[in-house]
Amino acid sequence: MENVVMNFKNIKLMCASLLLICSNASATLMTFETRDLNHDAVNHGINKLDYAGSWLAQSSDINSVELFDFTMIKSGNDRISHLQIDLSIDRDLANWFFELGLDAGFGAAVYLDGNLVANRTDDLWWGYNWNSSDVFTVALNGLTRENKVVDIYWGEHCCNGASSIRFKSDVSEWNNLSSTNLANASIPEPTSIALIAMGLLGLVNRKRFSK
Repeated sequence: MENVVMNFKNIKLMCASLLLICSNASATLMTFETRDLNHDAVNHGINKLDYAGSWLAQSSDINSVELFDFTMIKSGNDRISHLQIDLSIDRDLANWFFELGLDAGFGAAVYLDGNLVANRTDDLWWGYNWNSSDVFTVALNGLTRENKVVDIYWGEHCCNGASSIRFKSDVSEWNNLSSTNLANASIPEPTSIALIAMGLLGLVNRKRFSK
């Protein structure tokens, strides 16, 4: 009887752990920061080949907010923007793809774990059209099973058009960039995990009450 009780406790502990994984997956956040451009500097202080350095070189205050969704976001006029995304990769050799619909007169750049992956130096305005040639497409291929940090930088002199980003992995379709969609794509089938956990709990309770 003691072994049966211990088994019930172990199953409940496992179920609680599975549910905790699912709840943590839904808590993913993105950090969005903006700061005013330096009008006294050459090209407003933006080096299109070193966007991360250009961000750090600005002397203005940083405005920071945690976002759950990056859809139709306005950065403001005369601003340099920075979006940081945490990716939790659930398996080796995962491929991720991003499409950036930006209002970025000074171009844009994407970094992975601090290393430049891709940049656009032309004036970008996607015009709310995912088929536009100004949509900045970036592929992150062969990612290993660990957390990754994606940093996106862009700058705009005017005219404060709204920006959106969407993404997909090699096992998902295109989705708007949101914490929920990132969590669902980053961790294998969190909904299924939750259903399994709830099913195990139901089985345990049924066996206990049937005795």
